[in-house]
Amino acid sequence: LRRAATSVRARAARRDVHGRDGSARARNGAAGARNGAAARSRRDVSTLILLRHGQSIWNGTTATFTGWVDVPLTERGRSQAREAGELLLERGFGDKITKVFTSELSRAWETASLAIAGVSDGPEIVRDARLNERHYGCVQGVCKRDATLLRYFGEDNVKSWRRSMHGRPPPLDESHPHWRAPPAPTTESLADCQERVLECYEERVLPALFEKPAATVRDPCRQTIRSRPRRGRGDESRRRRG
Repeated sequence: LRRAATSVRARAARRDVHGRDGSARARNGAAGARNGAAARSRRDVSTLILLRHGQSIWNGTTATFTGWVDVPLTERGRSQAREAGELLLERGFGDKITKVFTSELSRAWETASLAIAGVSDGPEIVRDARLNERHYGCVQGVCKRDATLLRYFGEDNVKSWRRSMHGRPPPLDESHPHWRAPPAPTTESLADCQERVLECYEERVLPALFEKPAATVRDPCRQTIRSRPRRGRGDESRRRRG
């Protein structure tokens, strides 16, 4: 009887072990199926590279409100652009850059052209005015530390134009030497700049990121880098940054 009882308990224990093993295999199989389905549904996405333009003739010690004024790069700025290309090459992007987005300002698209010259074989360069630097109204062309400017408008006002989201310099008009006809703006806040940059990002840049797994370079100015989307898309991004 004792031997029979021991045999029954052993068979029951084996069934219990096999049952647990079978349940574990079933759970692992289900998890694997879910992971496989998720992997199949996941889209490949490109790498987005943000590259600021090189030094322009209005940067440096005589820093000037530049905005939409189309000033060229300095020789140092061109050297910076080439160095950026060398860095991209070192990081393994030599043959992976398939599309470049840049503003219509020469300092931006020349930087992009020089940076990718030795990196990729003729990627498409898309120029869009919505990626232009933030418009600085009537103070475009004025030194940022100009004593007359600070005295006339007040240092706090000038600081607000530069650092706040909604501060706008006074607009320029047709008498201004850097006037540009519509649709160019006459002045902008950082929030205004953000709105058009996000519009371009959602309409042109974001779709390009999912075309195929590669790298997309966007060559913005500092003000448009500040406007980059932090999370999500559309109104959610605008609410957070606005």
